[in-house]
Amino acid sequence: MKKNYLVLLTIWITLLVLGHNIAVASEVIREQLPNGLTVIVKSNPDSKVLGINILGKNRSAMEPEGKTGIADFTNRMLLKGTKTRSAEKTAEDLSGIGAEITVVDNPFIPYDDVYTTHSFTFIKFQTIDEFTDQGIELLSDLVINSIFPEEEIAQTKQEMMGIIGRSKGSTSETCRQLFYSTLFKDHPYGKSIMGDAMSIGSVTRDDLVAFHQKFYSPDNMILAVVSNLPADQMMNKIKNAFGTMPKYDFPEPQIPPPSPLSAPVKVDKPMEKEQVYIYLGEPMPGIESPDVYALDLMNSVLSSRLGLNLREVKGLAYSVGSSVNFDRGFGWFIAAMGTRPQNYQVAVDGILEEMKNIKAENVTEAELEKAKNGIWGSMLMYRLSRISQAYYMCINEFEGVGYDYDSKYIENLRKVTVDQVKQVAEKYLNTENYVLAVVGKLQ
Repeated sequence: MKKNYLVLLTIWITLLVLGHNIAVASEVIREQLPNGLTVIVKSNPDSKVLGINILGKNRSAMEPEGKTGIADFTNRMLLKGTKTRSAEKTAEDLSGIGAEITVVDNPFIPYDDVYTTHSFTFIKFQTIDEFTDQGIELLSDLVINSIFPEEEIAQTKQEMMGIIGRSKGSTSETCRQLFYSTLFKDHPYGKSIMGDAMSIGSVTRDDLVAFHQKFYSPDNMILAVVSNLPADQMMNKIKNAFGTMPKYDFPEPQIPPPSPLSAPVKVDKPMEKEQVYIYLGEPMPGIESPDVYALDLMNSVLSSRLGLNLREVKGLAYSVGSSVNFDRGFGWFIAAMGTRPQNYQVAVDGILEEMKNIKAENVTEAELEKAKNGIWGSMLMYRLSRISQAYYMCINEFEGVGYDYDSKYIENLRKVTVDQVKQVAEKYLNTENYVLAVVGKLQ
C-alpha cells in the first residue's frame, strides 16, 4: 500500500510540475474573425504535436423538431465526402500525414461518452507540426465543403440505428435518458442526444445540408489550436483557411433552466434484466455561480462516500457515484447506481442518507484536501495532450467563463473551506424534492 501511495504521489507531483511548465511557457491569443468565428491559439514549444478542436454550439437546441440526433448524424458525415475528396480519399489523406480526427465518441469504449453532451459537438484533430499546412487545409475542407453523398447517408443511418438499438438494451443508458427527459421535460436537454429510430430514419440529404449550413456557420463555432508555432503565425493560417467561410444569420437559441421541483417525481421503466439502475437528481446553479467550487468539492466527497459505504461496506452496488454538471445559467446533480432488484429500496435510502449526512455535518479536513487534490490531478491529466487543451479551452470559452478559466478555477478551489462545503450542501441538496428514475427488473 505504501509503495502504491508513493507511486501515485510521484505521478501527481510530476503532473503538477508539467502543468506549471506548460502554463509558464505558453502564449495565447484570442480573436473573433469578421465572419463571427472565435479563434483561440495557444503556442508553446514543449511538443511537436498540432492539436485543433472545433466546437459547435448548442447541439440539442439547434436541432429541428422531429430531427433529434441530426447533429451527431452531421458530424459522422463530415468524413464521408467533400467537393474534392471522397470518403476513401479523406481516409488516405488523414493517414498520409499521420492525423487523427474524432467527430463522435466511440460507443464501444466504456466511459468514452464522457465528452458527449447536449451542449455542443466537437471535432478533434491532431497531427505533427510538420504537417500543419496540410492538416489545416484538410480539416477546413471537411468542415466547410462536406457534400453528404446519398450512398454514405444510408450507411451512416444504419450505423446509428445499431448504436441506438444497443443503447435501448442497456439499463444504465435507458435510465439516464429517462432521468433527463423527466428533469428537463420539453427542454432541449430532455431529448436523446443520438435521437431514436424514427427521428434518424426521417433525416434526408436536404436536412443534413440545411443543418450543416446553419450549425457550422462560423459564428456558431469556436476553434482552438495548440501548437509550437508562434501564435500570430498560426492565427494567420487559421484566418486563411476559415476566414472566408460564409456566415448564416439566425437567432441564437435561448436555453432556459429546468423548472424547480416542488415535490418528488418518480418514474420507472421495467426491463427484463437482473439489474436495477437508479438515477436520483435535481437542478443546480449554473457555472457562473460563486458556489461552483464548493459544489464540486461537496460532490467529490459525496461520490467517494457513496462508493465506500454503499458498494464497499454494504455491497449494494455494481457501480455507484455522483456528479454535478454546470452549464450557462443552470446545472444539475445526479447520483447514479446499479444494483440487484432486491436491493433497490435499500439503495435509494442509502443514497438519500449519504446526502443528508453531508448536509448535517462538516466534511473532514482530510476529505476536503483529498477532494481538492483529486480534482486538481484529474484536470491536469485530462489536459496533458494538446488536443485536450484545445478541447477544454473551447468549452470554457463557450460557457462564458473564458478560455483561461482552468487556472482561475484551481485558485478558487484551493480557497474553499469545510464550512463552505456544508453551506452549499444545505443550500442545494434537496432530499425531499428530487427526480428518481428507475429502470430494470422492478419488484
